[in-house]
Amino acid sequence: MARAAGVSTAVVSYALNDRRGVSVATRERVLRVADELGWRPNPAARSMRAGAQAVGLAVVAGETLHGAPVLDVVAVLQSALHERGLGVDLRVVPDVAAAAELYRRWGAERRCEVVVVPEVRADDVRLRAAADAGLRPVAIGPVGVAPGLAAVEVDDEEAYARVARYLLGLGHTRVALVADPADRLRTAACERGMREGLGDGEGSVDVVVTDGSVEGAAGATRRLLTQTVRPTAVVLASDVMALAGLDVARRTGLVVPWDVSVVAGADSVLCRLATPALTSLPSLAHDLGDALAAAVTGTLDAGEDPEPTRVPLSVGALAVRGSTAPHAH
Repeated sequence: MARAAGVSTAVVSYALNDRRGVSVATRERVLRVADELGWRPNPAARSMRAGAQAVGLAVVAGETLHGAPVLDVVAVLQSALHERGLGVDLRVVPDVAAAAELYRRWGAERRCEVVVVPEVRADDVRLRAAADAGLRPVAIGPVGVAPGLAAVEVDDEEAYARVARYLLGLGHTRVALVADPADRLRTAACERGMREGLGDGEGSVDVVVTDGSVEGAAGATRRLLTQTVRPTAVVLASDVMALAGLDVARRTGLVVPWDVSVVAGADSVLCRLATPALTSLPSLAHDLGDALAAAVTGTLDAGEDPEPTRVPLSVGALAVRGSTAPHAH
């Protein structure tokens, strides 16, 4: 390109990066030659000279970010990182093994320095892959899952204890929790919260783990509501899972909320538009996006040997709507 434009490689670099020290005429000539030659910037090469320009986020297909829609969280995260000159490289992968492989490729290409690891699992292969690739992970999960890990830790235990106390106050002593897969660390926290909120001997909770899909939630809810002694209230881990539970209740001839109360583990417009509208824990999309941005920038600013960063995130008050009512004994 420098030969074609009749300038030095330094002038080409200045012109393409819109830096001072190049005349308008020379910059236009270089850009015209670049266009004629079909030149495009190489992100990996740029990152080797200027540092990574993106935060990596690989999401398993069908998953949310802690119950919040992925794009809602990413929009907040991207906005918060913009002033640092950082973008979000969002990829959808089939499973955590594919995410781990993507981390290795990102590390080799120096495409990013920090990756966000959502829905952390027990013995998560992504955390090892990120470390092996020289990347710095920020997890959505407890800070103690790996040495030196930065994390946004959501207090699911307290949130689900709050749900259980609310249902107990309505007279529901037989409650069910339709949960995410057992290997996700937040699943155990949600179960602990439900048991704590129901108290010693005051109520019981039947926990059913699923694959996190709508179909899995529907099947679990159907089994719960057709057994001989059924729960009088069902809590489901996400908005779409709760919608599936609401549909199953209707199909089995039960009237929500008089025969069974239904609670969603995360709020959304779908919860508000359902009939009846679903009582829900609040959406974390905005707060989670801001908390992730704080954890990412803290990690970047911490240097080569950082202390673990922890950004705690409390879940707000329950939005009470028409899908819950006192239990008629």
